[in-house]
Amino acid sequence: MSRIYAISDLHVDHPENLKWADELPFTRYQDDVLLLAGDVTDSLPLLKSTLVGLKKKFKEVFFVPGNHELWVRDKGSKESSITKFHRIIEMCKKSGIHTAPKKINSSDGAVWIVPLFSWYTTPEEDRRDSLYVPGSYEDVKLTKTLWMDNHMCKWPTNIGKSRSRYFAEQNKERVERSYDAPVITFSHFVPRMELIRASSEDDQKVKKERQHLGLPCCVPKRQGSAKGFNFTRYAGCNTLEEQIRDVGAEVHVYGHQHRNRDRIIQGVRYVSHCLGYTKERQEGLTYGITQWGGPKQVWPNTFDNNEFDHIPVPI
Repeated sequence: MSRIYAISDLHVDHPENLKWADELPFTRYQDDVLLLAGDVTDSLPLLKSTLVGLKKKFKEVFFVPGNHELWVRDKGSKESSITKFHRIIEMCKKSGIHTAPKKINSSDGAVWIVPLFSWYTTPEEDRRDSLYVPGSYEDVKLTKTLWMDNHMCKWPTNIGKSRSRYFAEQNKERVERSYDAPVITFSHFVPRMELIRASSEDDQKVKKERQHLGLPCCVPKRQGSAKGFNFTRYAGCNTLEEQIRDVGAEVHVYGHQHRNRDRIIQGVRYVSHCLGYTKERQEGLTYGITQWGGPKQVWPNTFDNNEFDHIPVPI
């Protein structure tokens, strides 16, 4: 019977992250399921080889694309980010990687895994759907310039709606159907505004992670790559949260923000377990990576405010 693990934001374009993924053990997870919540790479060959490599280590692998997957580097290409998205889904299907709902027999009984495609909404696109929080610190021009999606994604002119609404429509059938077992959903983007900022519990976990790494316990800067950058402009959307509730999920896994979370809000457990970039791991910001030694178990339920209670035994 399977345990269900989660991770996101592998960013294997960085050699140290690719090495980390390649060195995950072959023996520890052979009966288990992995939920991979986006941002592996924008290179389709590298994405395929990474997913297939993980499939050799896990019984089943589920995946949803993140924003990096939809980058189109070739400025002369006629491919849009949306056509690339559909090409990724087809590639996953041919490679045995799940992007559609599937019932899993876990060690705690049957459970449905329901992937949710998503995108963020900026306040200019749809203020009501956006998770944007304005701040006097924000330099809007700088924020838009620094955000690489604004340079690397290519959107068709005839999309006819916000990007978050477009991707939400891709979930229509899976959201409207009924499920006969507990449901775990997962997405790349953030579903709720409350999850963006760190809680006091999150800060305590970062302090413990830093202590574990031999660093001073003080919490470093939490958000943004430069003064004036406002991540909330690109964090997620409210539509995603509506779909999580429509499905009746007990657990929702997500990524994108490179800050880890494990929090229960109105009966749903939200888990972000990002690998992130080397510097973030070295500073302890992606807490839990060291303790779990890889992906984090989310089912059977492992929720506890003490992350260090769940260190797996290496095999």
